[in-house]
Amino acid sequence: MSEHAREDIAALVADETVAEEERKTSFLELFFDLVFVFAFTQVTALILEDTTAAGFLQATLVLALVWWAWSAYTWMTNAIDVDNVVTRTIVFAAMAAAFFMALAVPDAYEDEAAWFAVAYFVVRLLQPALYAWGVRHDRAQLGAVRSLAPWFLVAALVALAGGFVEPGLRAWVWLLSLVIDVVGTLTVARAGWKVSPSHFAERFALIVIIALGESIVAIGIGAAELERDTVFVLSVVIALVGVFALWWSYFEFTSTAAERSLARAAPEARAAIARDVFTYFHFPIVLGIIYFAVAAEKTLAHPADPLSGAGRWALGLGLGLFLLAFALMRFRVVRRIAWERIGAAAVIVVVAVVLDSPDAPVTLAIVLAVLLAAIAAESYRLREVRRSLRAS
Repeated sequence: MSEHAREDIAALVADETVAEEERKTSFLELFFDLVFVFAFTQVTALILEDTTAAGFLQATLVLALVWWAWSAYTWMTNAIDVDNVVTRTIVFAAMAAAFFMALAVPDAYEDEAAWFAVAYFVVRLLQPALYAWGVRHDRAQLGAVRSLAPWFLVAALVALAGGFVEPGLRAWVWLLSLVIDVVGTLTVARAGWKVSPSHFAERFALIVIIALGESIVAIGIGAAELERDTVFVLSVVIALVGVFALWWSYFEFTSTAAERSLARAAPEARAAIARDVFTYFHFPIVLGIIYFAVAAEKTLAHPADPLSGAGRWALGLGLGLFLLAFALMRFRVVRRIAWERIGAAAVIVVVAVVLDSPDAPVTLAIVLAVLLAAIAAESYRLREVRRSLRAS
């Protein structure tokens, strides 16, 4: 076993305690996330309405906007006291706006673009206002919020304008809004942000659960009209195995490793790690799960036929993005390359695109076999390293 492997695992699995007090996700935060369950479902519907390359890109852009709004509130509730009347009232107002935003997602590029943009603007505007109020007695954090607020305000205004421009320009305007957001978070990374590692990691783990729940819903919708026969049983089982494999891939090792990397970092370095590992690199994880949901629904819609081109691309890109996100996280934290996941991502994309003749469940099963093999190989290697570390 290489010395690098030993250092990698030792850094990620050592049992250290965090001196600072950690708190759990509140019921208010869980309640807030319910709106985004609906939003994810609506993004899946948006993809299914237009399965061209342009349709996939447009839906990805809408999901990125929704993700940025959710992530911003996660940073805020990580830092402020949510157990008071003012916070609850403003969060409820943001939930109402987010619900209208989610309602408009399927027609975000059509006649409901203004509904989406206005609701999104309200959601984004309430976040820095509540954040600043919540940390008003903490000079360092208040300064950090003030330094980021102009970027967020401009980004929200640009997104608002995108709802009123010509449809052909809308995606470009919304992309500009996201670029402004990203540049802003890169610019103020060293401001006085404070991150509670356990709570922060838990919030992002829960949103992954929500995305996986959307996959379960997609499987149920796809299977609803199928005749109850052997093909029905096999198709549903194969699709569910895919969801189980995604859960295992995230919660077996990666979620804990991400949390521990954040907990071990110096307080002044946590904001940058949290931004990269969670806000940035968790987006392709959620996007990949939603793409898989699209592939699963298309598989179950016509299980006796080959999976459509759009379904195969959704399957390959979905699982590929999911795996590559972990590779990015690992490299960011420990500067090691996750060869099993990178190799599996490449094989999955190629296999999914090339297999255009078998029945849809067969294609899904073959691709999932590659995913399961990669997870098994990684789990075996990590267990061997743990065993070796305990023995040494």
